[in-house]
Amino acid sequence: MSGVPQPSGPRVSVVVPCFNSLRFLPATLDTVRTQTFDDLEIVLVDDGGSDDLAGFVAGVDDERIRLVRQDNAGVSAARNRGIAEAAGELVLCLDADDLLVPEAIALLVGAYDAAHDDPGLPLGMVYGWSDVVDEHGVSSGRVRSSDWEGDVWSRLVTRNVVALGAALVPAAVYRELGGFRVNRDRFAVDVEDWELWIRLAAGHRVALVPQVVLHVRRHGSNSTAGGATETLEAAYRYLLGQVFDDPALVTARPGVDLDALRAAATATAEMRLAWHSLNDDGAGDAALGYLRSASRHDPEVRRTGEFWRLRAAAGAMQVLGSDGYERVRGLNSALRRRVRALGGGSG
Repeated sequence: MSGVPQPSGPRVSVVVPCFNSLRFLPATLDTVRTQTFDDLEIVLVDDGGSDDLAGFVAGVDDERIRLVRQDNAGVSAARNRGIAEAAGELVLCLDADDLLVPEAIALLVGAYDAAHDDPGLPLGMVYGWSDVVDEHGVSSGRVRSSDWEGDVWSRLVTRNVVALGAALVPAAVYRELGGFRVNRDRFAVDVEDWELWIRLAAGHRVALVPQVVLHVRRHGSNSTAGGATETLEAAYRYLLGQVFDDPALVTARPGVDLDALRAAATATAEMRLAWHSLNDDGAGDAALGYLRSASRHDPEVRRTGEFWRLRAAAGAMQVLGSDGYERVRGLNSALRRRVRALGGGSG
């Protein structure tokens, strides 16, 4: 479109923070290098890892790859370094273990170009759906989907529907917002992506690609696996305090019931913590505690299918134990995959 700025460099920069990432990075990189959209560069940020990332890159015959190395500073700082180094007009931040579908960037760029000149708030992000796969790339059948687009702040503040690697953001917007908050010294596990989307949506609209563009890989080395629920809870509570305790919010969103939004956001966070308690910690009692708290904050969650799925899952763990729960979980994943294969919805 005529109104879309024409960059002098690559149209898209894919920024990949790396820290001892060579177990999964080659597969991730392959999904970027084989995109149907090829006007891109790949910025790998080595965040002080001890593996031979430089040697690996030297063996990959692709001049679009650039490697930047820094002392270890955490994933948010590594993303910010990659964004600062990016030459592209648009930036996609991809985790080193996730996988793009072949047409992901083409779909996101196409949606960006189609929506760029629409009136109203400036366009700040295009995002697509994502699903969850295991360490071998096998789908769990779980899809993170949404129909939210336009001015979505009042909804996005209650729930994060945007997977990081499924979002394409103008580099200028990332830089305007100051990038991702660096909270590593405060939280071992953070929710820095949701925090950034909330800030972005306060002054920008978003556009949507209503199909899966990203496979999010879940495995034992994920930062949220293996007992990280406590620090994740602290990160959620800090985020909600930063958003809703800001005095400027009252004047920025006149007429909005901020108390109701805060209650809904808190309940959403607690249901996410309930899932982590089950799937990462094997703690059914803790999951039920989070569920009870969520329903106290926002009774409307009891009307959702997710609430009752969580309650059933926590009950199954209490009755069957961790091994029995994992068997049930595996059967549910197989059923979801079957339903998706038959065209039975987004899951």
